[in-house]
Amino acid sequence: MDWLSPSGGAIWHLRALRYRRHWGPFLQAIEQWLDAWQHGKRHLLLLGPSAGWCLPSAFLARFESIHAVDLDPWVPFLFALRHGKALRRAGTRITWQRADFFLHAKDLLNQYREHAVLFPNVLGQHALHVSDSSVAERDLAKLVMRLRGRTWASFHERLSGRLADAQPDLQTRELPGRLSAEALAQRIAMTGVWSDHSTTDVFPAECPRLLLAWVFRPGHVHWIEAAHP
Repeated sequence: MDWLSPSGGAIWHLRALRYRRHWGPFLQAIEQWLDAWQHGKRHLLLLGPSAGWCLPSAFLARFESIHAVDLDPWVPFLFALRHGKALRRAGTRITWQRADFFLHAKDLLNQYREHAVLFPNVLGQHALHVSDSSVAERDLAKLVMRLRGRTWASFHERLSGRLADAQPDLQTRELPGRLSAEALAQRIAMTGVWSDHSTTDVFPAECPRLLLAWVFRPGHVHWIEAAHP
C-alpha cells in the first residue's frame, strides 16, 4: 500500500518529523538554489513532492498555480499543513493528482505545457520501487528524454551511507559535469558501505550541478545533486 511505501507514506513522514531539526544547512542550501532558478514561468508542475518537507513555502508562493502529483494519500493533507497558509496568502492555486508520474509522464507534460517542472528530492527514490538498478536507470532515462525542451529542475540523491567517525567535509560543492558513482564517492571521501541511487545520468553530461550534504539523521548522510538543465 502507498501509505507504507519504501520511500514515502507514514514511515517517511514520521521520520521527517523526528529528524527535520537536523536538516537546517541542507534546507537553507536548497532554498538558495531554488531562488537562483531562472525559470520564467508562472505555473509549476510539482512531481513527487511528498509533504514538501524539503521545499520552502516562499518559493512555492511565487507561482500563480501548482499542479502536484504524488502517489502517497497522506500528502495533500500534510502539504497543506506545511505550506497551505503561505499559498493562500499569496493566492497560489494548488491542485492534486494521485498518480505515478513515471507512468503518466507523457500525458502530464503534454497537459501542463506552460508549467516549469520540479522533481523535489524524489528521483533518487525510484530505485527502491523497482526490481533492480538497471530498471531504475532505464525509467529515469526515458523520463529525462521526455523533458527535452522543457524548463525543469531536480534535486535528488546520488549516494547515501553512514558518516565516518572523523567528520568529513560536508560543504556544498560545485561540479562542472557528470561523475560516476565511484568517482563521486572518491571525490567526497565516502568510505564504508554506501548506496548508489541510480541517478548518475539524470542530468546532461556537461550540465553544471551542485552537490549538497543532507544529514538525514545523526550519523547518516545523503549526497544530493541539484541542477536546472
